[in-house]
Parts: sequence; C-alpha cells; structure tokens
Amino acid sequence: MRCLFMCVGVLLASVAITEARPKAAGNQKCKSGPVDLVFIIDGSRSVRPHEFETMRKFMIDIIHELDIGRDITRVGVVQYSSQVQNVFSLKDFTTHQQMVKAINEIIPLAQGTMTGLAIRYAMNVAFSTAEGARPNVPHVAVIVTDGRPQDRVAEVAAAARESGIEIYAVGVARADMTSLRAMASPPFEDHVFLVESFDLIHQFGLQFQDKLCKIDLCVESDHGCDHICESSPGSYQCLCLPGYTLNEDGKTCTAIDLCAEGKHDCEQICISSPGSFTCDCNTGYTLNEDKKTCTMIDYCSFGNDSCEHECVSVLNGFNCRCKEGYALNDDKRTCTMIDYCSFGNDSCEHECVSVLQSFYCRCNEGYNLNEDETTCTMIDYCSFGNDSCEHECVSILNGFNCRCKEGYKLNDDKKTCTMIDYCSFGNDSCEHECVSVLNGFYCRCNEGYTLNEDERTCTMINYCSFGNDSCEHECVSVLKGFNCRCNEGYTLNEDKKTCTMIDYCSFGNDSCEHECVSVLKGFNCRCYEGYTLNEDKRTCTMIDYCSFGNDSCEHECVSVLKGFNCRCNEGYTLNEDKRTCTMIDYCSFGNDSCEHECVSVLKGFNCRCNEGYTLNEDKRTCTMIDYCSFGNDSCEHTCVSVLNGFYCRCNGGYTLNDDKKTCTMIDYCSFGNHSCDHECVSVLNGFYCRCNKDYTLQEDGKTCQADNLCNVVEHGCEHQCVSTPGSYYCICPEGHLLQDDGKSCGSCRSANIDLVLLIDGSKSVRPQNFELVKQFVNQVVDQLDVSGHGTRVGLVQYSSRVRTEFPLSMYKSKEEIKAAVLKVEYMEKGTMTGLALKHMVENSFSEAEGARAASRNIPRIGLVFTDGRSQDDITEWAKKAKDAGITMYAVGVGKAVEDELRLIASEPVEKHFFYSADFSAISQIAENLKLNICAEESQGEIEVKDPCACDSLVEFQQATMTTLNQLNQKHILYSSMSHQPKYYSQFQQNKVT
Repeated sequence: MRCLFMCVGVLLASVAITEARPKAAGNQKCKSGPVDLVFIIDGSRSVRPHEFETMRKFMIDIIHELDIGRDITRVGVVQYSSQVQNVFSLKDFTTHQQMVKAINEIIPLAQGTMTGLAIRYAMNVAFSTAEGARPNVPHVAVIVTDGRPQDRVAEVAAAARESGIEIYAVGVARADMTSLRAMASPPFEDHVFLVESFDLIHQFGLQFQDKLCKIDLCVESDHGCDHICESSPGSYQCLCLPGYTLNEDGKTCTAIDLCAEGKHDCEQICISSPGSFTCDCNTGYTLNEDKKTCTMIDYCSFGNDSCEHECVSVLNGFNCRCKEGYALNDDKRTCTMIDYCSFGNDSCEHECVSVLQSFYCRCNEGYNLNEDETTCTMIDYCSFGNDSCEHECVSILNGFNCRCKEGYKLNDDKKTCTMIDYCSFGNDSCEHECVSVLNGFYCRCNEGYTLNEDERTCTMINYCSFGNDSCEHECVSVLKGFNCRCNEGYTLNEDKKTCTMIDYCSFGNDSCEHECVSVLKGFNCRCYEGYTLNEDKRTCTMIDYCSFGNDSCEHECVSVLKGFNCRCNEGYTLNEDKRTCTMIDYCSFGNDSCEHECVSVLKGFNCRCNEGYTLNEDKRTCTMIDYCSFGNDSCEHTCVSVLNGFYCRCNGGYTLNDDKKTCTMIDYCSFGNHSCDHECVSVLNGFYCRCNKDYTLQEDGKTCQADNLCNVVEHGCEHQCVSTPGSYYCICPEGHLLQDDGKSCGSCRSANIDLVLLIDGSKSVRPQNFELVKQFVNQVVDQLDVSGHGTRVGLVQYSSRVRTEFPLSMYKSKEEIKAAVLKVEYMEKGTMTGLALKHMVENSFSEAEGARAASRNIPRIGLVFTDGRSQDDITEWAKKAKDAGITMYAVGVGKAVEDELRLIASEPVEKHFFYSADFSAISQIAENLKLNICAEESQGEIEVKDPCACDSLVEFQQATMTTLNQLNQKHILYSSMSHQPKYYSQFQQNKVT
C-alpha cells in the first residue's frame, strides 16, 4: 500500500503566558546564586560573519543580565572549530566591561566542527580549579553550534554530565537534533533548543536568563505578554522580539517589515525579519563586509588544488586553464604537455623527443646527432685510441672490436693475437711431421727419410743407391742402412754378402703346374691349397666342393677356392645359416609411403588399406569409404559417414526419431518448465507463451492478464465494477459509500466527528507540493457531512511555530472550509511536530475552539501530515493526545521517519499510519479515505464509559482500514515498490493476485 507522510517543523516552544504586572522602572540585575558559566561557541567556517556577530551579541546580552562577581557569577568563553581556543577563563574577569571587550575581540577560527573536542576541553580545563572553577558551585555550559559535529560527542558529553556539568545545547539552522540531544542534560525540553536562524537565538537567551534567577514572576504569574516576559527581582516587563514594536497596551507586539517598506540598501536580496533585515546575495555571490553589497565568489580562492596549473573563477564555479605549451585533459583539471612529435617527426632519423612548446631529435644509443640536428652517425669508438688492440681496431654500434691480421687469430682477451697453428687443424696430409708457419705449414720427415716431391709423403733413404758393391746379389735398403739378399735359388753365406744356390727344383720345375718341392736329390710337384694333383702328378685341378652334394643349399651352390658358397635366386636374401633363403621384405626398409599397411611381394611391395577404406590412385594413401555417397535418401536431414557405415543427424532444434532416419522438431513445451499462464507454443529451438482471447501477455512473457477483469470474475459489486491492470475494485453512485465488504453500497454520510488536521508547512515541502497538500485536505472534506451539528473540521499549520488556520467552530459548511483552505499561506520554515501536537491537545480540541464536550461522546480524530523528521521531541505529546481519547492518524511522504509515525499513530499502529514516496498519490488517498461514522452507530448522545473502547470508534477505524485495503487492491498505493521503506511490506499480505 502506498501511504503519505509530510515533514513538520516548529520554533522553540514559547512559554505559555497570561496576565501579569508591568515591570517597575529601573534595570535591576537578576540576583542569581553563585554559578560558573562557560559559553562553548562554534567558530567553524559555516558560521557566516553576520551570524557570528549575532552570537557575540547573544553572549553579551546574557552577561549584561547576570550579577557578575568573583563570589557570584563567573563566566568563561571557549571558541572551537577544528581546534579549541580559550577566549577567557572563569578566573580572568570580574566585570561586565572586561568580558564584553574580550568577546568583541574574538576572531572566528573558521575551520571544522570538532564539538566533542570542545566539550572535552571544557570538562578537563575550562571547569578546572586552575582555571577558576569553584567546588560546590553549579557548573553550567552553553554550547552554541550550527552544524553536525565532525567527531563523536555522545561519550564525552556523558562524561561531562557525570562530572557535574549541566549542559545546554543550542542548535541553529543546520544543527543536528540527534547530536544536540546527545550533548544536553535531561530533561531535553529544558536543555535542547533548535532555532531556524541566529536571529532567533535570543529566545533561548531570555529563557536561560530566567533559569538563573531565584524568583521568576514571568513563570509564576499571568503576565499577558505577547512575545517576551522579562523578569527581574520583584517585577517584570513585556518585550517584543527583535523586529517587533510594543503596542500602546504594553503587552502586544506588531512586526516591522523593513524590506517591504523599501528601507534597506541591499544590492541584491533583502531578507526581512521582524523589525530588521539582512542582505543576501544571488547564487554564486558572497556578501561583502559592508553586509550590503555582493561580490562574485572567487571559487579559486578556496584552494585550486584540483587545477594542475591555473584556476580561473567564473560565476558559480571555476575553470582550469593550462600554461602555454600544455593542453587541458578530459578531466578538465589536469594538463598534459603538448606532444609536438605527434604532429609528425619524419625529420628525425631516429627518435623525436617532445619538450615544452617544441621538440628535438635524439639518436639511438651508440650514435651521435649530426650538425643538421636530424640525422645520426654511428660513434667511431676506435677514433678515441685503439692502443689496446694488438693489430687492428674495428668500430661497431656502442663500442669496438679488435681484429687480427691475416694468419693470426684473436686471443681470449679479445685484444692480443696469436699466429694460427694450421697444423692443429689436422696434419693427415703430412706423412711424418707438420710444421706451422705464417699463413700455412710445411711437412718434415723423420730422421732416415727424405721428403718426396709431393711435399707430403716421405721415402726411406736408399743407402744401396750410394754403392752396393759389397753385396753379391742384391742390396736391400733398411732404415739408416742396408742388407744383402741372394737371388731366388740362392742362399746367403755367413759373410752376409755372398750367395750359394741350394734349390733342386731349380734344375727344372717346369713340369710342376704349381709348386716344385725340392727333396733330397730331387723334387716333387705340389698343388696349391684348394687344388688337387692330377694323375699326371704335374698338373692341378681346383676341388669342386659342390659335387660332394649341395643339399644344404636351398637354391644354388657355387664352388669357390677351398670350399663353396650358397646363392639365392633373385628377390631372395641368404639367411644367417648361409644355406636357406627368405624372400626380401621390402616393407622392412621403411613403409612410410603406405598410409595404412605395407604388403611385401616378390621383388617389391604393395600398399593395403584398413577395413572401411579404399586405396587412392597414388597406391599409397587411403580414404574412408563415404557410404553416404551411395545415396542417403533415407536420412531426412543430414547423412554422416563413419567407419564401415553411416548415421543420420538432425538439424538444430530437431531430434532423431526411433527409425534413426527421420527427424521431429523438439517440443520444448513438453518439458513442462515453460511457466506459461495459458498456452505454450513450441518453435524451432525454443517456445513462446500465448494467452487466451481477451487476455494480454505481460512483460515477463509468461503470465496473462485479463483485459477486463470485471468480465471474467465474480466481482460481486453492488453498483459498478471498475477494472484496473491486473485487478479491479467496486464503486458506488454519488451520495453513497462503499461498505466494509468492498462490494455493497450504503449512505453513511451523517456521522458526527470533530476532525483536526495538522499539516506540515516546513521549507522541505516546497510551494508546489503545499498546493497538493491543500487539495488533499479539500478532498478529505468532500467525504464529510459538515454542519454545526454534524462533522466539524479544524486546520492547523506548523513549521518552526504553530498557527491555527481555522478552529473547529469557525465554519459550518464544506464550501466555507474549502475556500478557507485555498487561502492558507505557506509558512516555509522548520519542522516542530512535537509543538504542533501540544497545540492540538491543549487548544484545537478545547471547547473554546469548538470541540464538543467529552460527555457527548463525539469521536475526536487527529490527522498529522508530515514530510520529514521532527526537530523536537514528539514522544510526550503523541502519548498525551491518545491518552486524551483522540484517535490519531499519521500520514507521511518523502523523508518521513517510521519511528515518529508509529509514535503518533493510534493502536493498532499498522492501521493508523500511511506512507508514500512522493506527493503524486496523495489525491488518490484522500479520494478514498473515509473519516466518518454512520448515523445509527454514533448520534452524539450515547453514554459510553470508556471512549477508547467505543464501538463507534472501532467501527470507524475498521471502515477506514477497509477502504485503505481496497485502495491496496486497486494498486493505487503500489508504485515505486522498490523505493519504499521496510514497513511498506505490511501491506503486501492483502494484495489482490
């Protein structure tokens, strides 16, 4: 259910005053008892100069009314912001003049708001004996602040109160009520004050002065002062608030509006306050020290840290500007140096480097920039002096290398050179010894040898060539000498020189084919091994070993000297047994050319494919047989070949049937998880929901909503059924009201109630929304039977104060009431809801303002309309209202607070408070809100012992909540559900589905 709330605000509660005696002549000081008083004043930057002057005057006015003395009242002043300043301590001054002079010399600190720090200073220092505080004398601290503390105050304030300090908390304008209550001493209604501006701070000053006096005639007598009663010992006088003038009767006051009279010299804006004015400036300007003229705010002077280079102030803000050679970045704050290289650095051979307002060329490491300042030349490191290189220096990038002359190689130190040892490369070409020389080598022979003409090989020296006369037959050279040898058939004699023939065969062995073997006195013929001597004993024939039987050779036997060999036919290879043959396995040589299997055949091999494959024309590779190519007509969609066969496959969104050939589109609706309200329609790869006739598919794509719910349900409306999106409700004809069952109609228009509406006129409501509030009030009035003997209506508006727009007794018809409502002027200040409730209980429901006597049992209804948190405490007067028999309804909007609404509303709370996120729905709530009781249930003369248990009141509450539940069913109060506060969920249980 969407409900409404409005913000409420009031000024500090004024003391109820009546007739009193006028003040006697003279200006006698308030004779208070001994007290140590310390002012703790907010000097933060949010306190404007003219406001600080008002606070300065506030302290001076209070001091002037006090009996100052070392044994009477002592006063100290502490100023704080982000730090604490002791203006003067309790022991410093004993006269008014000294204190006023010191207060007038205070310079605002203009920093943060560290209220907790100031309270701790007061507790530990300002109220210490060393600073003049007295034991057994009341210690009183008055804190004046205009903002929320930036540190913790609750714990330190509690410690200060525990130490015996009585704390008054005075909040101005932006001050936080919760923080004020955390600081102040109880009871809060006596120690917490929140005023709209510094101009109103004197109200607290006057009340505070009275609290210090022993006898207060303003409190103890009926003085009749319109504004302020000022007590003095034994007398009093009436005063007007600043900006008011005291009338001739000495009690009432008339406001002075200097702005309306044109008696000001403000340059831009004049803000009127009774009897005075303050000047203000338009947005983007600040008031000058003369408090009249305006100067455009220099936002740069606040600190342009966000601008990297230069800040330029403009109206309502500032712009950042970069120095020459820089460009402003997208964040509009920082600057980047213009990259001139990005415009095209083709003139730089290597690298372009941007600098402020220009660029220069830079060479890569190992290069120098040429005189044209664009091209680069590699640095010649050898030109610096190459003494470290033994032979030759060669410049390279970023350094140099040493190089040796031809025939030399560079040593490991990369500097010196060693002649190349060509012999170390391998001296195979030299038969004996290799000798290295520059750029080559030569061969040298061992001792006893001489180098041949090829200059590589060596020949032993032939000593026989020098002259071998001593040898009879043959001289044979040996290393470093020679031997004598006899010719064949001779033997060397013992002298090693001469020879003697001893061979008989030498007499003639021509008849021996092979060998003549001398024997004693003759010789024999002998054949060489592997031959046999023929019968002629002279000739020889080679032995044919194959003729002995070649069964051991599988193929062919071949005789050879001294034996035989086996030989295989072509295409076979001889086995290791040297006898048998095996066909050559050509596949074993490497069958990489066959993709699948190699099959050896005589003198070669063939390739063979695995089952399901066919050999390609290259006789080497294989291709899987495409069974689909034989004709796949049996597959409805796609035929997929696999090894030794094929299978059928369906397109996306289809499933293969049991025959493994045909396909059927998948029925996603058949899975049962479609959640369609009415009908599920399957489509390829999904489904969609479809509604029956006269229904509309909703945004979730699943649920269906009747186009006219009244036509499809048994609504039971007595008069007329009205369809709404997803629901319906019943309405009644003109002059009739919908009954509790939400269906039947009755003529409940003549109930007697006293209704007082408290409407919020605070600044947060805003003028355009206040007009909607007045429309809401008139729509409520339209539902009532207004007359002198029937329903009576009163209207009260509140902000920082309370104003009765008209009492219950003023108007006797709804036309008069509605006309008066439209004339109500918007107050536009604070939100003092507690003060408004107090006014309602004490005044609005009094017989003097038109409420009928309690003995007549006329129901009393109070309706509070607010849009925010109260700036005062509502607990006491919300309870007193209900204890007085007033049935309380709380209607809130926007930033209204749940806890406060619950305190205001009658039991059951859930049926007496309502909320809406904005003002847009309040007219719909008013249109359906019944605030009357049927005639037969409340004629005004029924005697009931307990008004709180009145059956008429119970029936009224039930009827009201029934109507609100009907609003719930019509979804009037359900917009912006995701933005409602947590208590909004209480209405969910009654939602029509």
